[in-house]
Amino acid sequence: MKKIIIGIVAIILIIVGVSYFGKNSSQPTNKEPIKIGVILPLTGEVAFIGEATKNSAILAKESFGKTKNTYELVFEDDQADSKKTVSAFRKLVDIDKIRAVGTGFAGPGSAVAPLAEKEKIIHFSIASDLNIAKDKPFVFNHWIKPENEAGVYIKEAKRQGLKKIAMIATNQQGIIAIRDALLKEEPDLFILKNELFNPQEKDFRTAVIKAKNEGADAFIIMLLPGQLTSLVKQIKDLNINVPLTSVDSFEYDLEAVPMLEGKWYVTSADPSEEFTASYKEKYNGLPQPGSAYAYDVIRILITAFEKEKTNEGVAKFISEIKDFVGVTGVLSVDSDGNINSKAVIKKIINGKFVEVK
Repeated sequence: MKKIIIGIVAIILIIVGVSYFGKNSSQPTNKEPIKIGVILPLTGEVAFIGEATKNSAILAKESFGKTKNTYELVFEDDQADSKKTVSAFRKLVDIDKIRAVGTGFAGPGSAVAPLAEKEKIIHFSIASDLNIAKDKPFVFNHWIKPENEAGVYIKEAKRQGLKKIAMIATNQQGIIAIRDALLKEEPDLFILKNELFNPQEKDFRTAVIKAKNEGADAFIIMLLPGQLTSLVKQIKDLNINVPLTSVDSFEYDLEAVPMLEGKWYVTSADPSEEFTASYKEKYNGLPQPGSAYAYDVIRILITAFEKEKTNEGVAKFISEIKDFVGVTGVLSVDSDGNINSKAVIKKIINGKFVEVK
């Protein structure tokens, strides 16, 4: 009898010990949120894009309703400055203990990618530079492949009979990727193709005069916000009346939009009508460039974390995604970690960005 009592006491002590140490273990439990960092330009010249992207990320998280895990989005402002992006990433990893991070624009994405890979943090970039994710199992990218944008642009340029297009481009990773894709497909269509401008540069008059003297019948403008407005004003001041075109840039500088009425450019297709309606209902406005991509990224991340426990498992799950239904289309991840989306032609009509069917 005495042995039985001792045995029962021992079992009780074991159960209590397991319960105690289980509750006080440093290992995460289901009640601890999975934190996803989102680094965006929430102030500065492209804050309107950052705020809309933040809104879309929140909307994506809320779209799930009840989930197995709990999730927390932690936002940081980098003003689209790569140095600030790196500082924000370190804070998110060291203090907030994030499991995943999203970035916007090629510069910030390129800066964070090797750090995220080293830390085994899932990183999703929204940028034109396909090299951000290449050979990095924990890094992914969601945007339009530059060669797709280049193909759509060149087809339209030829349809309009353009033969000598002056290229005005910023020395920035995403823009360089698009420039290289254009030149690979049709190098003889462009002039000034070897000139790149620093991101801070805003005086383009020498290049504009050179383009005029060489007989440019159009411009393709691929500049950062602030630069675009300066260039368009300088072209107007020099009384140059040829078509102004772009890949992506026209939607990133709202100050320039009134001066670009009727101009065409290539960019991503509009997101689904359901997404646009949901965004408008919640935020009383329209999504901006990149907004829908952020929505898809957050939904992909949460879907992956619902299926897998470790970051290694999450990375593998994402790398194998095929035919994921997103608001930017049906999405698949290629062997380099990139998701490709559709490129279309748009025009600025009455100050709005309108897809040309």
